[in-house]
Amino acid sequence: MKARVSTFLALLFLAAVTGCAGQRSIDQISDSGHKLYKRGDYSAAAAEFQEITDRYPGDWRAQYMLGVTRLELGQINEARRALEIAWTRRPGDADVADALAAAMLRGGDEETLFRFLRDRAEQTHSVNDYVRLARFTMEMNDPDTARRAVDTAIELDSGMTVEPYLVAADLAERVGDLEHAVFRLRQAYAVDPTDREVTNALHRLGEVPGPTIAMPSGASAGN
Repeated sequence: MKARVSTFLALLFLAAVTGCAGQRSIDQISDSGHKLYKRGDYSAAAAEFQEITDRYPGDWRAQYMLGVTRLELGQINEARRALEIAWTRRPGDADVADALAAAMLRGGDEETLFRFLRDRAEQTHSVNDYVRLARFTMEMNDPDTARRAVDTAIELDSGMTVEPYLVAADLAERVGDLEHAVFRLRQAYAVDPTDREVTNALHRLGEVPGPTIAMPSGASAGN
């Protein structure tokens, strides 16, 4: 009797060990998915992150990675569904917000996208959210809203970072206002004269970076 019990327990243990060995851990799947994503093998990466979300639908990181991977594959609706789940689990995350906004834009849902961006910016009153509103309304061919948003970001930022000025310069250049683009780049140069994106943009517009080119932050030229 004891022998049969011992044999039975041994078989149970063997089955458990075999089962564990046959199923990869979430960390293993996630590592594999990230490596595949970095290699550009988006189909294989999506399969990995899909496996995680099938097992754990509330894993916002996996939902986010599934979403951005689906975006790379052009699977916009599937990407948006995953990213919306990630957003409900991680509201306020900048990477999730950017990816979800991109999915809405690529899906042609500009009305929902605008509300999402505007409401977020008005709720947080943060530099990043107004910059995001400016970036995406530029892509939606709404330069007036983009200008107001980036001007708000500049005011809120108080000359701490170059990004709002770079976005303002990009917008001005897109609408053909090169004088204003240069002005914003000169302000960005005053914030950080070592920023390569700023100095490259100044060179491209025919300006020579140097101490005399810096402009005070904040106020807009002639506005």
